[in-house]
Amino acid sequence: MPFQFFNTASYLIGGEIFTLHDIENGVLRGNRKGIAQLSKPFAKGDPRLKAAMDEVEPMIHFGLNCGVQSCPPIKTYSAKEIDEQLKIATEAFLEGNDGCHIDVAKKEVRLSQIFKWYKVDFGGTDETLLKWVFDHLRDSPKKTAMKELMDHGNVKLSYLPYDWSTNAKD
Repeated sequence: MPFQFFNTASYLIGGEIFTLHDIENGVLRGNRKGIAQLSKPFAKGDPRLKAAMDEVEPMIHFGLNCGVQSCPPIKTYSAKEIDEQLKIATEAFLEGNDGCHIDVAKKEVRLSQIFKWYKVDFGGTDETLLKWVFDHLRDSPKKTAMKELMDHGNVKLSYLPYDWSTNAKD
């Protein structure tokens, strides 16, 4: 099972044990359910709950990597420059065809499955998601095309296939 690693690898932080799943969904996503999770990572009264972010920064999804082809590339980040580094990672992912593809003729925006799985982090609706993506595209032909679609309305939103094959280099 591909997700087993994220639920078993763990770290001792501040006297508490956190799995990778706990760090992503419990801390960084403000204690929200992850993919295929039935409940939130931290129950009421769990001392780890105090580590949960009050506000979710959706750009974290472009700084995290699960080791498969459709994930954003692996990067290193520094606490001092994290905001700018996440902005750059987000823009780069959206500019690539694995993150966002725009077909003006079909009036369609096709996004990575990441946006579907974590839609609540991007506002929860198709409209807020599309606005978030538009706001985070760098000035480029892709942003111009998306503006054209959004100005005319009736944008069809769909999601790209996700490539679960490993991104390991031999």
